[in-house]
Amino acid sequence: MGFASLLMEAGQDGWAYREVSDPELPEVRQTEWAREDLDYFVQARIEQEGFEPAKEASKRLLVRRAYFDLHGLPPSAEQVEAFLSDQSDKAWENLIESLLASPRYGERWGRHWLDVARYSDSNGMDEDIAHPSAWRYRDYVIESFNNDKPFNQFIIEQLAGDLLPAENLTQQRAQTLGLGFLSVGPKMLACDDPDKMRRDIVDEQMDTMGRAFLGMTIGCARCHDHKIDPISIEDYYGLAGVFMSTKTLTKYSVVAEFHEHDLTEKKHREMWAEVARLEESKNRKETPEDEKGRLVGEISRLKKDLPAPFKVMGVTEYPTQDVRVHLKGDYLTLGDLVPRGVPSAWTGGEKIEMPAEQSGRLELARWISSAKNPLTPRVIVNRLWRWHFGRGIVATPDNFGGLGEEPSHPKLLDHLASLFINSGWSVKSMHRVLMNSATYRQSASAAGDIVEKDPENQLLARWQRRRVESEVIRDSILFKSGRLNFEMGGSLVEVRPNKYIDRAPLQKQAQIPRRTVYLPVYRSTGYDDQKVFDAADPTAPDGNRRCSTVAGQALFLMNSELIHESSDHLASLVLEHPESERGEWLIRRVLDREATQDELLKGQEFLSEYPDRQEGWAAFARVLFASHEFMYVE
Repeated sequence: MGFASLLMEAGQDGWAYREVSDPELPEVRQTEWAREDLDYFVQARIEQEGFEPAKEASKRLLVRRAYFDLHGLPPSAEQVEAFLSDQSDKAWENLIESLLASPRYGERWGRHWLDVARYSDSNGMDEDIAHPSAWRYRDYVIESFNNDKPFNQFIIEQLAGDLLPAENLTQQRAQTLGLGFLSVGPKMLACDDPDKMRRDIVDEQMDTMGRAFLGMTIGCARCHDHKIDPISIEDYYGLAGVFMSTKTLTKYSVVAEFHEHDLTEKKHREMWAEVARLEESKNRKETPEDEKGRLVGEISRLKKDLPAPFKVMGVTEYPTQDVRVHLKGDYLTLGDLVPRGVPSAWTGGEKIEMPAEQSGRLELARWISSAKNPLTPRVIVNRLWRWHFGRGIVATPDNFGGLGEEPSHPKLLDHLASLFINSGWSVKSMHRVLMNSATYRQSASAAGDIVEKDPENQLLARWQRRRVESEVIRDSILFKSGRLNFEMGGSLVEVRPNKYIDRAPLQKQAQIPRRTVYLPVYRSTGYDDQKVFDAADPTAPDGNRRCSTVAGQALFLMNSELIHESSDHLASLVLEHPESERGEWLIRRVLDREATQDELLKGQEFLSEYPDRQEGWAAFARVLFASHEFMYVE
């Protein structure tokens, strides 16, 4: 019996588990509005409620919307003018293609996925151990989005990249980097019960996998049959066997140590082994001082121009084992032995064979990424929709189960899932479809009383204004002030594996003018500017960031070091222009539009209160950075 049937027997709809099908386009009255097939599903619902879609937004608003959505940065004044002056029929499509081709795209959309993957450069929890090679997973995610890696391949590499065949070291590295997905989660590393530690890690990995790819909560079934969704305790331990046959730590005792793949070239690995041997000799008490001096020179010679070891944080294989049911979740009170496998309710009764000599992660990953699985394509297209429109078709993107919300447009969700599968699981192809739609290109201004009748915009009859995220605010301030460093990749964490993270440099690192996605993420603490603007919590998957408006945000925009350094730098740029052009230049630079006469007059009045010109223009810049217009996209 299939999953959907089980749910319907329990009195639930089971919509998420039905086979994905591409429904027929609904009929609409105004056939000239739609630009993409998806628009018919939106328009039919709007007309059914007696309303009309909003008019198309202006080109100036659309270009800003596109840059924020695909790059997480505002456009420059020159980029705005270039788009406004392009009168061709392909101007919008060409803009989207240019934005998708930029490396800025992967930085923006990689950050979205890192929220879901609960990415962090440290463990947090009881022992805040550094993850010095986690940055390779972060860079892998960014590169995967830039290269439009098929999403089904992206899934397989994150769950079982080490089990894929590789023709050479380069390919092996590329496939293994994704394993950080399973490894970067929080762990209780000082637990004095190694059996409990292993099972807690497995539970966290399964929960993250379920929420990220399937929109499903799994952890409830650790102790009992799931009360809401049809996953039994036997299903849970059949799946747990896959992860119990997977090694995450090299030592399951206080203080535990995580596993890394050493993918250093053989000749360099041998040289590093020799360096380690010489350093051990140098550090022996009985080694004479003159011999230590010689060893220092030899070590220095060997390390000169020697590439750093290529270490990848990630799981590996463990002796395979099936797991007994833990009655009430207690591993000391055991029930029946459950063979490793994927719950048959998920697969519609199809049995996924598990290999005798491997964990089964690869078989699990291939099922999750299969077009036969109705959950994964629905979950990812809903995430894409949520990140573009501010609200998912399913408003609970991490939970498609009984406690999640039902889709506002179920046929639209299926249409997009089918389209995504047929595109070869191409994320960039979905951007093109979503952004070219009339739904996406609507104005935020709606006619009539629709805002009162539909305050949450579930009908999608207008564009929903929203504040940009914490990283976008910081990056935009740096960009508009001329300070943003576009260097990509690499690590700012300088600590050996399994050593405690050093929190001392945290505030200093916050001032490094690189894109925020490259700043270290410490699970035990964080950056003030990121926390005040609702940064994702790295302790759990977060595909649906909240957005608050609190007094601390205004205080930050008036008093933070970032704001003062950036506004001072921007003031220096203002003073390079003729005095009569400065106000117009500054407003155009920061707000991506021309200044009004009223703004210029008020600006002059404001500046007259500052005897020091640099100080006055810096204060003017701070006002613009703190404005609603700078902080919101519409």
